[in-house]
Amino acid sequence: MANYKKLFMNYMDMEGIKYVDRDEHVVRVTYTGDNLKTIPVYVFFDEDGDPIVQFKCWEIANFKGKEGKGIYACNMMNKEYRWVKFSLDDDSDIVASIDAYVSSDNCGEVCMALVRRVVNITDDAYPTFAKAMWA
Repeated sequence: MANYKKLFMNYMDMEGIKYVDRDEHVVRVTYTGDNLKTIPVYVFFDEDGDPIVQFKCWEIANFKGKEGKGIYACNMMNKEYRWVKFSLDDDSDIVASIDAYVSSDNCGEVCMALVRRVVNITDDAYPTFAKAMWA
């Protein structure tokens, strides 16, 4: 069985991409956006070694006390972007996520493409969240 996390880290090493090995099943890749100073994407690999990968970013905006506005903003962004799902978690934080299947042949390339997709869409969506949060 392939070690998908290791395949992804090897790919990033070859491409010169910086990352943090968080624990046995998680890698964090952080980018800088035009609208958000930092956009950390956490890449979760299946604990059983299955080719299932989840990409999450939750340091976007917090709607504590304004949950209705947060849900409305998530719905607006979910209608606009089909690749990334936005939701409000138990702490009232906006969470961006993607789930994917990979293979040992394409793991590094696919994972990196999806990290970048989360980053780009989250950065593009941030002004909508900021407007909803402060309106």
